Amino acid sequence: MVVVAKNLSYSYGKTLAIENLSFEVDDGEVVAIIGPNGAGKTTLLKCILGLLRAKGEISVFGMDPRKDKNVLKIASYVPQRSSVNLEIPLKVKEVLAMGGEIKDEVIKRLEIEDKLDMLFRNLSGGFQQRILIARSLMKDPKLLLLDEPFNGVDMISQRKIVEVIDELDCTSFIVVHNVNPIIKIVDKIMLINKHLIAFGKPKEVFTARNLLEAYKTDVPLVVCNGEAVPLYADLH
Repeated sequence: MVVVAKNLSYSYGKTLAIENLSFEVDDGEVVAIIGPNGAGKTTLLKCILGLLRAKGEISVFGMDPRKDKNVLKIASYVPQRSSVNLEIPLKVKEVLAMGGEIKDEVIKRLEIEDKLDMLFRNLSGGFQQRILIARSLMKDPKLLLLDEPFNGVDMISQRKIVEVIDELDCTSFIVVHNVNPIIKIVDKIMLINKHLIAFGKPKEVFTARNLLEAYKTDVPLVVCNGEAVPLYADLH
């Protein structure tokens, strides 16, 4: 198993963020993490990386990320785009270089060849997200964690990002509010609201009962690419 968690918990002071999460994720799996605002999704990503020191047990490729910083050498994390400082006038190639040696194949894969000398802050949301994902792939990660990669992203860029993720030879965790764009490539769904409500294949997780427990209201299900998925969820 690539990632194994047992009774994983984290609090910000007296505020509980996640509680007693236990799950196992195998090599190459794509896991979508969903749940309402404040459910602990971003916190979970940071705990997997060891950026937050959670209680309980956590193993990433056999290492404890709270103690072994080698996890950060084989993992890439793309935070929410809203966390990026757009005040600094960096060119795209300068942003990419932050991820390591620039690889032409990654640039071509995400179709950003003509953006290298442009200012990152002047790009559309879709191309900004492509750049951030390209930067994360420069070191050929074995583990990729994406936090809301589709917020403010156009449909063409969404499709390109999904296509690239599907082609990667690594394990991926993707926090989303709307699972529809990635439903065709997802192996497992993790539905949380501080605690783990359901974990497994989409058809096992997306039930009226599970969604009611997570969102505290009825969430209609619709068929998308042959899978029953929530019609809507919280917006960020």
